[in-house]
Amino acid sequence: MTRILIIDDSSFQRRIVTGILKEAGYEFSVAENGRDGLELAQNDAPALIITDLLMPEFDGYYLLREARARDLGVPILVLTSDIQDTTRDQCFRMGAAGVVNKPVKKEVLLPVITRILSGERT
Repeated sequence: MTRILIIDDSSFQRRIVTGILKEAGYEFSVAENGRDGLELAQNDAPALIITDLLMPEFDGYYLLREARARDLGVPILVLTSDIQDTTRDQCFRMGAAGVVNKPVKKEVLLPVITRILSGERT
C-alpha cells in the first residue's frame, strides 16, 4: 500500500488531509513540524510527502531545499494558503511536484496525488 507523509503544524489541517487519505485507502504517517517530518521522510521512505509551507522549526521551503540536498527522491506536494503565483513558482523552482491551495478539498487533492504518484508534475 502507498504510504504518504503529512507534515503540517495545524491539527485541523492534518485531520482533514488524513481523513481524505484514509477514505481513499492510503497509509500515512504524520509530523507536526518540518524537523520531525524530515526525519520521518529519511527513515520511513514514503512514496509522497505532503507539507504545509509555513510552519515553525523547519518550514516547507527548508524542507524542499533539504530534500534536494539530501537526495531523498520523494516527490513533495505543498499545501498553502498563499495564492500568489510567485509563491507557487518558487515552490516549483525548489523542486515541488505540486502545489495545492488551502482549504484542501478531496476533489482537488486526490487527483493531484494520483498524478504525482504516476510521475507527473502538477
